[in-house]
Amino acid sequence: MIPENYKGREQALIKHTLLRNYLEKLFMIIGQRQKVICYIDCFAGPWQQEDEATEDTSIAISLNIINECKLALARSNIHVHFRALFVEKKKKSFLKLEKILENKKWSNIEIHKLRGDFFDLRESICSWCDDNSFAFFFIDPTGWKNVVEIDTLRPLLNRKNSEYLINFMFYSILRTHTQGTFNRHMEKIFGETPETSDLSPIERENKIISLYCDRLKYANTDKNDITRLAHVKVLYPTRDRTLYDLVYLTRHHVGIVKFMEVSEKLDIIQNKIRAIAKQNKMVEKSGQTEMFSATAVRQERDKLLELSLIKDYWLEHLSVKPRRFGLVDLADILEETGWFISDIQKAFKELEDEGKVKNYESSRKRSKHVVHFDANNNQGELLGKLNQ
Repeated sequence: MIPENYKGREQALIKHTLLRNYLEKLFMIIGQRQKVICYIDCFAGPWQQEDEATEDTSIAISLNIINECKLALARSNIHVHFRALFVEKKKKSFLKLEKILENKKWSNIEIHKLRGDFFDLRESICSWCDDNSFAFFFIDPTGWKNVVEIDTLRPLLNRKNSEYLINFMFYSILRTHTQGTFNRHMEKIFGETPETSDLSPIERENKIISLYCDRLKYANTDKNDITRLAHVKVLYPTRDRTLYDLVYLTRHHVGIVKFMEVSEKLDIIQNKIRAIAKQNKMVEKSGQTEMFSATAVRQERDKLLELSLIKDYWLEHLSVKPRRFGLVDLADILEETGWFISDIQKAFKELEDEGKVKNYESSRKRSKHVVHFDANNNQGELLGKLNQ
């Protein structure tokens, strides 16, 4: 069931689910080695506060997770100082923000707030973060101008020991990227004005997001400070169309693996939420339930096609001379392709059943996790292609 306070804005439920699940993983891992963790919400809002308890805002979600992780770490005798900064421009939203932050249950978190425009406050935001602390930047605007441009984000991206989750407003940019009046803005985002007139809708979408991700990944001015990137699509609740992409940046391969683990679970949740939203819309419109889903059939067909591509990828990257595939290799695959880990495992399993590949460190065929990428101190297991 879709919570009542998320009906009509199901995409927010998907986004908040990702934020909640990933922050929990992140803080519990980073807390093992970092004494100070900073969380920065650059567009805090709240904008659409339906729930009087404020639990459906990113503000409450993040602070609840911080509180839970702080207590969980303390039970293991690990004491982390959490700091949180919330930035908001609109006066009405800022007043709501102040009221939310007064809640006593977050009194053990160092909380700060800034009122003003993100673009103007970038240096202040960076200065607020202690140089020795870890920082997570949540950049979730309602628009895209003076937000997602590479030069706009560069002061934040240049900060070491940081991670980022950026809402790339894909559909808004898709509608404007061919309009001449926006050429200057497009060049700031993509380094060029994307030419997509001869492309299919899927090709157009792939080109736009790929252009942006490539520029974002290499925006850091320190060329020795390597950034890794992944993204997840958030679709319209009742239309088979991307609304926005949540783009994630990290400097560690484990971050990519953990983010994609969360993204895979989110994909299942998103499919369920969208199925319910579509069903509700159809019932509201016609009074009848849907007996057959063409979308489900298309998704299944696309899944089979993708699995075939993953099998080809395995065969291309394996040789008859076995080599280890560890967490770094898994992160490389995830970053390059955007595939889910379970599908990578499933493809290897099918090839193994077909007698085309072998895991030389598995004494028996495994049914699910056929490759242990984290084995041997994250160096992985010996995999090879069999002679045909």
